[in-house]
Amino acid sequence: MEQHIFILSYALIVFSILIARREGLGNEREIFLSSVRTAFQLVLLGYVLKYLLRLESLWELSLVILGMSFVSAFIAYERVRHREVLLASFLSITLTTFTTVAPLLSVGILKPEAHQLIPFGGLIVGNVLNSITLAFDRFLGEVRNRREEIEAKVALGATLRFAMKEAFVDSLRTSLIPKINFMKAAGLVHIPGVAVGMLMAGADPMNAILYQIVILYALVFAGLLGSVLMLYTGYRWAFHIASKSL
Repeated sequence: MEQHIFILSYALIVFSILIARREGLGNEREIFLSSVRTAFQLVLLGYVLKYLLRLESLWELSLVILGMSFVSAFIAYERVRHREVLLASFLSITLTTFTTVAPLLSVGILKPEAHQLIPFGGLIVGNVLNSITLAFDRFLGEVRNRREEIEAKVALGATLRFAMKEAFVDSLRTSLIPKINFMKAAGLVHIPGVAVGMLMAGADPMNAILYQIVILYALVFAGLLGSVLMLYTGYRWAFHIASKSL
């Protein structure tokens, strides 16, 4: 039964590749390889979770989240191929994830248990990864477009960070667009994934919705904080990278 479901669902990827090819997007290979990678990673995750969900120590669970953060940082690094990106991404993702999780643990919304911390930590880590890559990609583009303006401001005595302020703000706005759209659509256009999972598991609808609200707010906070940390950490060498690519 599971094999039939996979085969039928993969038809959606095949159609996506055909559409991309017809429209001349040139990323058919990337779509295919990403779909294979996703299937492999998720099947592997299913086996690994059988072990991880038995962990009881908070330190062990923290190490699992650190591992997730490093993998996400490496994915961010793959886009730019500069080692500074790897370190900045790792620091931004790690600090943001623990800053988001710690208050929820302290007030009892999250319990220090594997079946809660690992999925929630993974959700935050993945969200921060998306946000920092959006922010950093936009930041590099803005710096390339505004290079002469930035250099002129610096020549007149402004600090580099002040000269890059507009690029900084535009990049943060871009990273927030998916989060804001998601919040606007939640409950009207779609039921978010966590609430769907809880409802399918038989949870009380109001409890499912309240948990979903907490998660949405956490995602917005984590996405913005992660992007801010990423840009504050890397604006100097981001200018260097953007200047070299011209």
